[in-house]
This record gives sequence, C-alpha cells and structure tokens, in this order.
Amino acid sequence: MAATVIGRINSGGGQIYEVSWDAVAKAVYVRKMGGSIFGEPKLRAGTASKAGDAMRTAEAYLYNKR
Repeated sequence: MAATVIGRINSGGGQIYEVSWDAVAKAVYVRKMGGSIFGEPKLRAGTASKAGDAMRTAEAYLYNKR
C-alpha cells in the first residue's frame, strides 16, 4: 500500500511540507512543497500507528530539523 497524504505543515519562513503516512508500514514521510518541477524527495520522519500521531511525528521531525 502506498503512503497517503494526510496533511500539510507550515514550518515557518514560508516552508510548507506535505505529510504522508503508510498505514500498513506505519511510516511517516515529509516532502517540501514547491521548488523544482519534479518536486522534492520524501524524507522518512519516523513511525506512527494513527494518522494524528503521524502529524505530530512530522511536526516534531521538522522542528528538530531546523
């Protein structure tokens, strides 16, 4: 099963990230929006058992990345 887009996060400074979650593998991915025509690669942000947890995991990943 492919990862499903579950939301977007504005990480400040005009950076918007799309959050994807694979419910079977429990993997959370973030991808920077905009930029090149082909888009940015997805980065694995961690794991989560529920969609709400996936959004919090992505937020924490982006916060720690700055």
